[in-house]
Amino acid sequence: MHDNWQQTDQIVMSVQTAELRQPGISEQPRLHLSCSLVNIARGQCMLEIDAGRHGGADDAGMVAIGSLVIEIDRPVMRGTATIPQALYDSLVARLSSAPPRPISLSLTIATKLAVSLEGDLRINDVTEVTVTDLSVTLPLK
Repeated sequence: MHDNWQQTDQIVMSVQTAELRQPGISEQPRLHLSCSLVNIARGQCMLEIDAGRHGGADDAGMVAIGSLVIEIDRPVMRGTATIPQALYDSLVARLSSAPPRPISLSLTIATKLAVSLEGDLRINDVTEVTVTDLSVTLPLK
């Protein structure tokens, strides 16, 4: 393995499976996505997305839309994000049909992470980072 490490604030993933869960009659439905990581080797992300208002700005002025917990003992990340209703509705509609290619998501995080050129992530402990943005690529054809 080489000693070439880059700092990244992007976690890119591809949606593998999706479920719409209704936690109770008084709560809003939530998307539960199982994703494979694209820019980090051998990893998965379990992402829960709901529609609503974004969180407030932190001390640096960044708006938090969610969080991501990166485990140290296995290659699984668990995250949450709150997105605008229009984007949520587009995601649900696209996931309800069979898209020609997997939907791609890119999470922007507030803390940069060290990733090798081979895609290995360098962390020493369980790490929780703030998600500040989410970009989505919805294949149409």
